[in-house]
Amino acid sequence: MLIALISDIHGNLPALEAVIRRIVELRPDRLYFLGDAVGYGPWPAESVEILRRNVHGAVLGNHDAGVVRKTDVSNYFDAIRYVIEWSREQLDDTQKDFLGKLKYVLNDDSGLLLCSHGSPRQPEQFDYIYSKDTVEPLYEIEPFLRRVTFMAHSHLFSYFVLTGEGRTIELDLSSGQIDIDFPYPSVCVIGSVGQPRDGDRRAGFVTFDTEKMTVMFHRVEYAVERTVSQIRKLKLPRSFADRLLEGR
Repeated sequence: MLIALISDIHGNLPALEAVIRRIVELRPDRLYFLGDAVGYGPWPAESVEILRRNVHGAVLGNHDAGVVRKTDVSNYFDAIRYVIEWSREQLDDTQKDFLGKLKYVLNDDSGLLLCSHGSPRQPEQFDYIYSKDTVEPLYEIEPFLRRVTFMAHSHLFSYFVLTGEGRTIELDLSSGQIDIDFPYPSVCVIGSVGQPRDGDRRAGFVTFDTEKMTVMFHRVEYAVERTVSQIRKLKLPRSFADRLLEGR
């Protein structure tokens, strides 16, 4: 079975459309969404609608939770809070209902993978996973983990393996593929469709082949300038447009 996993669209419709086109070409059996349809970008309603109609499973992101008032955003930066509140006004009741019903964790029925937006240790807290130090607290819930635990939130690509006794290693992703030939639980951070932050402005997503036991990391070109122009046209915070051009 081939599973495609996407996350952190953040209202970036051109990026989402480009990724969906690539995913259709790959013909996966399932498409999972790991949170944050909204926030930062200018097309929250359109992005949620595509997800609502196409994904086979999904989890709640922190920006989504802010829109449906499931998390307190009072300590977020003013610009982020402004766009969350603006996004709430753009969604219709059906789209809000879709986000509001999402759970924090998704257990795939294959038994091979677990999905969450941030760390599944306390998923409602949306803790970031981006380094070995941030992965190691997962030993507290090691029996709950699967062969691969997929996460989002950091907007980066990463792959970590929990090798026992509280130790973790980070794997090299330069080949664009990880062969899961180790017996330990592992953690894959799946990048971002609409707000990549690793210096590469292309949209990112991953696929997981449950028969070959491989994870592949994908990048897709999209019309960045269209999103930048729309952010500026709507007078959303300018920094959210500028960072797209640099992938930061």
